[in-house]
Amino acid sequence: MDKNYNIFEKLIQVFPYLFVFLASVHSPTDPDLGWHLKYGEYFFKYGRVLRDNTFSQLMPDYKWANTSWATDLISYFTFHNFGFLGLTILGAVVITLTFYFFSKSAQLSFFEESLIFPLTIYFMHPLNSISFRGQLLSLLFLGILFYLLSIYTQKKKVTYFIPFLFLAWSNIHGEFLLGLFLFLGWTVVRLLNNYFFLKIKLRETLAETKFLGLIFLFSIFFTFLNPFGIEIYKNVLHHAISPDLKLIVEYLPFNDLSTPWWNLIIIATLAFWGIIILFAENKFIKRIPEISLFGVTYALSLFVRRYAWMMFYLSIPFLKPVANFLEPNQKKYKYISGSIIILLITIPVVYFKFPLSRYYNFSWDQYCTYNFCSKGAVEFIIKNNLQKKKLLTMYNWGGWIIWNYPEVKPTIDGRMHLWKDKKGYSAFDEYFAIEQNFTDVDKSKYDAVFISPEKHVYKRLIELVNEGKWKLVYKDNYSGIFIRNVFQK
Repeated sequence: MDKNYNIFEKLIQVFPYLFVFLASVHSPTDPDLGWHLKYGEYFFKYGRVLRDNTFSQLMPDYKWANTSWATDLISYFTFHNFGFLGLTILGAVVITLTFYFFSKSAQLSFFEESLIFPLTIYFMHPLNSISFRGQLLSLLFLGILFYLLSIYTQKKKVTYFIPFLFLAWSNIHGEFLLGLFLFLGWTVVRLLNNYFFLKIKLRETLAETKFLGLIFLFSIFFTFLNPFGIEIYKNVLHHAISPDLKLIVEYLPFNDLSTPWWNLIIIATLAFWGIIILFAENKFIKRIPEISLFGVTYALSLFVRRYAWMMFYLSIPFLKPVANFLEPNQKKYKYISGSIIILLITIPVVYFKFPLSRYYNFSWDQYCTYNFCSKGAVEFIIKNNLQKKKLLTMYNWGGWIIWNYPEVKPTIDGRMHLWKDKKGYSAFDEYFAIEQNFTDVDKSKYDAVFISPEKHVYKRLIELVNEGKWKLVYKDNYSGIFIRNVFQK
């Protein structure tokens, strides 16, 4: 009987992760997917990392340190061999592994997972719904980092893996630098906490300082082992301090009273409740390093929505006391109640995933229904040779055009939002001024425009059509194509 119960206990541990996997199955809709695939294709075709801008009209001589170059290889290899379905499954696997490492880091029980996983999945939906991208891998590496740090006291040698983690991370995604800052922050707060609050002897604290300091320095050194060397630091730091970030949605705060804004309020309330419980149980002081990092990332999330995703994961250790507070005392009821919770949440998740054919039949046509791009419009451009004119194309469609229509060079794409040459020229600034109608398109160098009706420049072009200066030569639900009446100014 006990043997059968132990088998049941082990099998049931899989249920929360099965829920996470099923809830994380989403078709790939990243607007930048196309250029990621093109970079990966270039590497497999020529055996080297692409450094030049060969895909867009503007800034053709720009040399770019692509911090996600290895992600592009993974994306292309998966897509080339397994199509959109491969990227869908890969995204779900990465998210599930991320939950696994954060759960092990926080030492969640089955019941705690049954409460915390659905809540975290809900919070993470805006990011996870895009499916596989480099940012998901970055969060996975963050989970691995905090898992290694969580077992550091018992298994000191596990920290030897941290430099190798950053070696992989620095070739996968630019958020490795934030990972380094979090590692440094955890180290500094831990050492200060040990000496001042836990009253650990100075000699032991200094020895640990030396050990963790060396691990941190080796981690920094290993990040330089990439095709671009120190250039990735310049690129990432430029991203961090550029004033142009305010023009990019993911670097803006959540809108007041929006659902994500309320999610920040909810997570703060629950985490504060958990911290109060830790304090009541005399566990607060030992958790000061984790509390500090959660507090920092939460504060950042109030101003930049991009930081919210890692903050939600870092909140898990403080959701644990709340879930534990609600956990039944008897072991049998812990598993029964946890199973019921997971089952009740999984059923509607599976229901809304049907029909499954939408995942294995997903195509670029379906992709365009998510990203509001128009196959017919680009085919019209090619048929009428408008790509040979001075053509302005929309920023969000750049990646899609790069992959699907190599004969059409988009004006700009998702790689270029922070590019600036040595003279300070920014292609994105030029494009954005026209898109928002800060610069009159009629006075620009462009003779043809391919744009969404949602953009301000579209309304200006309609005015110019009414004035007889431009023609609307193509229109559908997602786009319009305008040309000057005469291709000259």
